[in-house]
Amino acid sequence: MNPETSINPLYSELSHDTLDLAMLAKRCNLLTEILVDCNSLPQIQPVCRCLDAYLDVVKQALVESMSDFYVVEMDEEPEKPKKREGLLKETETKCDYCRALSHVLLVSHFDREMLPYLTGLLHDITHDMAGDLVVPPPQQVVIHLPAQPN
Repeated sequence: MNPETSINPLYSELSHDTLDLAMLAKRCNLLTEILVDCNSLPQIQPVCRCLDAYLDVVKQALVESMSDFYVVEMDEEPEKPKKREGLLKETETKCDYCRALSHVLLVSHFDREMLPYLTGLLHDITHDMAGDLVVPPPQQVVIHLPAQPN
């Protein structure tokens, strides 16, 4: 992480620079699961502040980790790149959507009946973003050998 970036000191886990993108995404998922269970603004605000801090670090980590890796579509002419886009550009966009929704939940006054829809949408996008970043554990291969006659 960039030392010039200020991280909220309340979230000391973020200041130690020990979390990778997958772990940060899992923390964001957990926070959105908590948000889904919130029923009022006083419950939502502290969770959203924490989620904002984690999403900011995810965004920064995405930008830093993918700055050297790009997908390049070639134009008809050889050696003339048509489009240059980061490998996780869609994931970065999902992160921006999550940050925007979290901000709306934190600072906006909205109809209480919209709360489950906003938190649900934030939950779904965050989980989708995490799906891009978290590699599932490898499948264990089990080999069954036939029984040998004695």
